[in-house]
Amino acid sequence: MWRTRTIDPATGGTDSTKQGDRRSAAGLRRSYVMAYRPITIDALQIGMHVAKLDVAWFRSPFMRHSFLIRTNEQIEKLRRAGVKHLSIDPAKGLDLPGTPASTPNEPNAVVQPSATPAPSTPEVRSLATMAQELLTARTARAQLEASVQTTFSRIAKTGIVDPEEATHTVHAISAVAQALNTHALFMAFSQGREGHAPLSQHALATCSFSMILAHAADYNLMAIQELATGALLHDIGLMQVPPNVLQRIHDTSTTLSEQNRRTYEAHARGGAILLERRGGFASTVEQMVAEHHAYLNGSGFPPETGGAFTSDMTRIVMVTDRYDELLTGFGGASPLTPHQSLQRLYQEGQEGRYESRLISLFVKVMGIYPVYSYVSLTTGERAIVSVINSGKLHQPIVTITHDPSGQPYIVPLVIDLANQDTEAPPRGIRSVLGTIPTEFERAFH
Repeated sequence: MWRTRTIDPATGGTDSTKQGDRRSAAGLRRSYVMAYRPITIDALQIGMHVAKLDVAWFRSPFMRHSFLIRTNEQIEKLRRAGVKHLSIDPAKGLDLPGTPASTPNEPNAVVQPSATPAPSTPEVRSLATMAQELLTARTARAQLEASVQTTFSRIAKTGIVDPEEATHTVHAISAVAQALNTHALFMAFSQGREGHAPLSQHALATCSFSMILAHAADYNLMAIQELATGALLHDIGLMQVPPNVLQRIHDTSTTLSEQNRRTYEAHARGGAILLERRGGFASTVEQMVAEHHAYLNGSGFPPETGGAFTSDMTRIVMVTDRYDELLTGFGGASPLTPHQSLQRLYQEGQEGRYESRLISLFVKVMGIYPVYSYVSLTTGERAIVSVINSGKLHQPIVTITHDPSGQPYIVPLVIDLANQDTEAPPRGIRSVLGTIPTEFERAFH
């Protein structure tokens, strides 16, 4: 017999054993593993504590393989990553329904009480939590912008696109995207950017939006990495276009001279050639760079490339590239809000220039009124969009912060616009107010 008092968490060894230290420690480790319960991804629910996944850590959407499931979004990310089987730790979270509570074999283990099952209604975070999510996303965006700018500056100086550096940059963007709330990531890149921002910022935003859309389209992680590389480098050929031509394109919608138009349109093919000469890039990445302006209705360029034959990845880049152009006022247009940009993008999709299926998916995930939008209601109240109603996109769940006279509510009201109390005055969204997060912070500070 072996008797154990305590276990060193760093080594798994004991401070006092009569004999068989190694075997007793191994036995205790086995007892922990046996306490885990194998389940399928379909059985995973909020409140369970993940202990082990059936995919390698670098293919997982999370930095760790031991964590508590707090939102349905975490479950969907695991599903999209290809996770089919996993193990949960009933001592740290919920067990399978109808399963008797199990106690680990470790003598001094403390069994945590089971968490209360989450309600079926979407989780509505507090305004303070939402503000922190946005702050975190904005900070991450600033850090990524500095990193991508360094990469693009090196390319501009050397004329060489290093595939290893591009891969490293994409991995860094991916890691940040997986760690952040998707809606916070979307909003962080959808506001507060200058129309004359460096090319690297447009590249980073297009890359981030493309990853969001690819996740929604159920791409696996390897395909998302490939797509993200093409999105990041899609406009790399613009570095070969004279600055005066670029400025004219950005600042005005007037017709270009034939020579300037050809110079600008050559950036797509020129970027693909730049990657091909360097080598090390997948043909799909080169294709995205070469064809991201080959619109589906035949109005794009290069003229010899038919939009009907472009890949799904290329079409995602087309959509997200255009969305960012609308946000920043490309071509001399006035910059639009995220809500207005999604509306315009949807209209252009209906006209046949872009893939309407992908635009509809983008709008479905982000909402007609994206989360964190500061809106005016038909009652005169002001509110923050908190949760998207996937079945009724024009009626999200909102947190009402101000009464019709503009005075803040002492306790903000959470209202589901798609499921309102019949005895209360009917509410709807009248308009989107200002930009986020400036107005958002003013709403509750």
